Amino acid sequence: MGRKQAIIESATRLFAQKGFAETSTAEIAEDAGVAHGTLFYHFKNKRGIIHEIFSMAGEEYLHNLKNVLARKTTGIAGIEAIIRFNENFSRDHIQQIRIFQRFFPDPVEASDPETTLIASLQQQVIGLIEKSLETGLADGSIACKNINETASVIHSLIFGITHMNLTKAINTPHLTEGAIAFCRRALTPGEQNCQTVSNRFKTGDK
Repeated sequence: MGRKQAIIESATRLFAQKGFAETSTAEIAEDAGVAHGTLFYHFKNKRGIIHEIFSMAGEEYLHNLKNVLARKTTGIAGIEAIIRFNENFSRDHIQQIRIFQRFFPDPVEASDPETTLIASLQQQVIGLIEKSLETGLADGSIACKNINETASVIHSLIFGITHMNLTKAINTPHLTEGAIAFCRRALTPGEQNCQTVSNRFKTGDK
């Protein structure tokens, strides 16, 4: 393992355990087994390390999700795959997800590089959801009026499941399969008279 990767792995572990603000660059360097100066050779500052962590995780997420979706033949199968993929990825990358949860409750500027990066990644995920919805409209497996709004609601649903699974504040079994069943009911033609998912919440439809 190279020194840069060792720094990233140590920082990932420490940020997840202690938090970003509570972890010093000296601790990261010691844990990685490198000199303090070596850390600053590879990264300008601590924010540069967390930016790299988010960037690497985001690129892997999008690359793997696109590969999964390429094997799906219907739009509704794509939506189901996105929800299941997110659960599997979150479970396999729990440290990165915990860092995200710890980092973003803190006040950040809209122009902050990490905020900009995460916003871009989220928009790309929403774009993939929209593409599956469009595919479903074309193949007849999905009906919805507002693709963009529905994609944003599904993305928020996925984000909420990830948060609930990690916090374990209450007993929430089978959230992923429940979300898939909900999306099937909400999106299947004839089931919801072509309403958006959000309209089902507004009207109280079950």
